[in-house]
Amino acid sequence: MKKIEIIILLILSSLTFFSCKDDEIVKINNDAASGKISFVLNKPAYSNYVLENANASSTMDSITCAQPNYGFTAAVTYTTQVSLGSTFAEGTYSELATRGTTGEIVGINVKEMNKALIAFNGGAFSEPLPDKTVYVRLKAVISSASISATKDSLQVQPLYSNAISLKIKPYIEPLDFYYNVTTLRPWYIVGLGGKWDNSVAGLGSSLIPLDVIDGKAYDPGSGDGTFTTTVYIKSSDSFKLIRDVSAWSPSWAMTGGVLKYSGADNITVSANGWYTITLNSIDNKLTIVAATSPTSSYAKIGLVGDFEGWGNGEVLFTANTNAGGHLWYATYTFTADNTAVGGCKFRANSAWTDDWGAPSPDHRDERYRLASVNGYKGKNIAFKKGSYTIIFNDIDGGYYFIKK
Repeated sequence: MKKIEIIILLILSSLTFFSCKDDEIVKINNDAASGKISFVLNKPAYSNYVLENANASSTMDSITCAQPNYGFTAAVTYTTQVSLGSTFAEGTYSELATRGTTGEIVGINVKEMNKALIAFNGGAFSEPLPDKTVYVRLKAVISSASISATKDSLQVQPLYSNAISLKIKPYIEPLDFYYNVTTLRPWYIVGLGGKWDNSVAGLGSSLIPLDVIDGKAYDPGSGDGTFTTTVYIKSSDSFKLIRDVSAWSPSWAMTGGVLKYSGADNITVSANGWYTITLNSIDNKLTIVAATSPTSSYAKIGLVGDFEGWGNGEVLFTANTNAGGHLWYATYTFTADNTAVGGCKFRANSAWTDDWGAPSPDHRDERYRLASVNGYKGKNIAFKKGSYTIIFNDIDGGYYFIKK
């Protein structure tokens, strides 16, 4: 019995020891936990920079800081924030995508900084390009003491450094046509008619894509650019815009009745009607304006081509009546690539009165294109073997083949 008692005492002593060690791990400076303290961002060796497109993927500079006084050495993620003012008031600054996770050092990417400057300048620069005085600070988030799903871990607010001023000369980013961009990054409307399915299954019925526009409006690297569509919206609707299928962030919504990136509330309109929604995802600008109703109306839309003998087995689409009935969607599996002289077309009412082709037989998976009603007679749309969700807008001729 004595041996058993000794063993039990040893176990209890060990548990007490480890409990004390755990207590030491979670001890933290109360002012740091509540976000009341700042930390020092060091001034870099240079204060003037000239950005160039040739160095877009390079680091403009690396900035360093002293770790915030958490009370212990912590694993911290640093985010660079940029503003035209030193106060960093809500809505006046941008966060760069590149994070610092190794040591107290953060690299500032040339392209990310240039994109922020363009957005601050309203989306465009004219020659000669101006030097811009901007303010930079770091946001620190501690990874070992953050909010958990059960709310039982230590809560630590983000901390912010002092701001330093830099003078930066931006460059005009070369944009390209949508059909030259390898991977476009379009956005989707979700929520019209109470439909909130943001998954692949919701494409067309719940997720409504914004279409591309003609002209050099797209970033060849990021796939961002200008996307637009015209839909019918009821005053009883609430909706938002999301970029990625099956994800709720990033998003556009509202805050206090104002359109806002990552807004807290859904978007609403004051009256039933047709609206044109336009998003420039380079400049982070969203507009929703009243539009005139479409002049044409179709009872049905189908897809025909050499895959079914040009009308012998037409693929009929379903109209999205929650968006006004001019957006159509269907699923179809092509068993082979189109023939050398083949392809497919959209057409209305199972006739050739109104049909839509493409200006060139070029199509890549998960890519937008613009077709023109009766404008490309003899010009077919290429397709590849596979199963697709196909979405078509008969107002602007935008179409989307999404491989499943």
